[in-house]
Amino acid sequence: MSQAPVSRGARLVELLPLLGAMTLHSLAHERWLMCVPVAVLLVAAVMLGKQPGYSPRLLLVSAVVGGAAGALLTSIWPVPGPMPPLVLGPLCGALVGMSALCTLCGRQHYAIIYALLLSALSVAIRGSTGVYVGMAILVVCMLAVSFARGRMGQAGPAGLVGFGVFAAAVLGISFGLWSFVRASEGVLTNAIFRLMQDAPRPGGLALQSEITLERRGRMPDTERLLMEVRGDRPQMLRTMVLDVFDGVRWKTSRALEQTRLQLAPPQKAEILRSTEITLLQSLKPYLPAPAGARAVDGASFQVLGGWMLRGDGKEGATLTVRHEGHEQLPQEPSPNAALAALPEELRAELRPLALELTRGATTPRARAEALERWFRDNYQYSLSVDLNGEGSPLAVLIRERRPAWCVYFASAMAALLRSVDVPARMAGGFVPQEENPFSGALLVRERDAHAWVEVYLEDEGRFVAFDPTPWQSRDALLSPQPRGGVGSALQAVASFLRRWTTQVLSSPLETLVRLAQAPITWVLALLVVGWRLRARVRRQRALRPREAMRGTDPRLAAIYARYLRAVKHGAGLIPGPAETDEELLLRLRTARGDEPADMAHAFIKLYRQVRFGGAMSDIDSLVALATDLDRKLRAR
Repeated sequence: MSQAPVSRGARLVELLPLLGAMTLHSLAHERWLMCVPVAVLLVAAVMLGKQPGYSPRLLLVSAVVGGAAGALLTSIWPVPGPMPPLVLGPLCGALVGMSALCTLCGRQHYAIIYALLLSALSVAIRGSTGVYVGMAILVVCMLAVSFARGRMGQAGPAGLVGFGVFAAAVLGISFGLWSFVRASEGVLTNAIFRLMQDAPRPGGLALQSEITLERRGRMPDTERLLMEVRGDRPQMLRTMVLDVFDGVRWKTSRALEQTRLQLAPPQKAEILRSTEITLLQSLKPYLPAPAGARAVDGASFQVLGGWMLRGDGKEGATLTVRHEGHEQLPQEPSPNAALAALPEELRAELRPLALELTRGATTPRARAEALERWFRDNYQYSLSVDLNGEGSPLAVLIRERRPAWCVYFASAMAALLRSVDVPARMAGGFVPQEENPFSGALLVRERDAHAWVEVYLEDEGRFVAFDPTPWQSRDALLSPQPRGGVGSALQAVASFLRRWTTQVLSSPLETLVRLAQAPITWVLALLVVGWRLRARVRRQRALRPREAMRGTDPRLAAIYARYLRAVKHGAGLIPGPAETDEELLLRLRTARGDEPADMAHAFIKLYRQVRFGGAMSDIDSLVALATDLDRKLRAR
């Protein structure tokens, strides 16, 4: 039979290593959605005096539940690492579950082992400032436990040195594990890193500065979640502009990359829309924003030619973009002849087709609208393309009306316009479509990447967007599938916790002020105060008939109150208003057996002798009996 700590304070101190390890794990993997509820439940269980019995079966159950939670979070919010996420997520989840159970059951040595294994995985996977902060928190937590138990203080300087060696060894093993994995040439480690390198990453046509048109190919259809959009819903989020085309490859010109522009500041009387974009993956150096952006908060950035935003949009960052309602680009001087450049063979091939398709259109806008309408009415959207045939890929696409995806439609339309000397370029980004019904946020995935055409209209003095993609067939193929209530709810909760923790870490004082001003905080505070007052009234009513037993001597009153607290907290028994000591002893014997009941009987017998017989010399023995009874009742 293990001896439980006497006080809740001691048990709370023993939680520190696990809390530190989960903090480190959350900072490394952003697993706040799993670690925060576990930490809250542990603290609540300790405060309520709960300490379940340990068993191997219970440990297995905790590992399975933790592993399942880790797998579920990985499916919603994967984090890259030196092993596949579907292995890493359940493994870390199982370690969280096992360390939490061992801590709650008083198996401190096992709990620390599992917590250190979790910390080693967390340190080895991602090195950043947050991880180093988490490592420092873990070391401080373990140091606090050592001092709280008295062992470090008894050991003196030697204990401090020993703990320093221990901490250095733990961190050394963690970094050594990472170095070993990176340096090993074994079959297993090679397979792990191959899987890691092949894992899907944020990319696609929306995050490229160069796109090649293949005759045959297939566009990856990945559902990796990249960002959440709140506030005013934008039509498109621009990330890149491609203005150089050699017939098969689009790229961003050096002139656009080296140009630096300034966003026009908002005017006082101007009504702007506000869109909040939370980056769930790092898109650096791309910053998505609607056309017509006037101000961006949340990241440092530069405005390149083509009104592209480049900056340090880190994972977890939240951008607030204020933009025009029409989402149109600012006015700018007429572009040079490069925006109408085409290889001569391609121009000769496409110009007759362009003249035929824009017959009757006399202005650049009319020609762009005619081509946009023709592509939308005569093509089918497809994730695969086959443009083998006579002539260039774009000529085959236009003549034979073969299915393709947005990049090919935008390329074909821009090339046709250039063939009749209309300045045109291709732009790319994302089109938000999927909405979470619980959070109301738009979810932007990799499959939402899109490309369109921007045409310079001389009469407006700006580039105007045209989209030739046949959206009816695209929606039929790529429209968001219902995620189900459970998946949507979990995603909404994960989003809330992620945003909340990011806000706490970035501006803790502002978070505390908002929390103090929130009505729910005051409601909860009032409920807690009311609950405590009710418990106090009930306790006073229960103890009122025993005032005679307490006597007038304050020492005896304190000892008797201590006896009643021991019975309440150790056995869960509260004496009734008219219940005698003998009746309470009978209930104690039924609940906890003969040994605690005999100790309580001995206390009552001696207490009556001291209280009514005047044997005050036995008061120390009475204190010892109350202490022993308290310890016995708290033992499991």
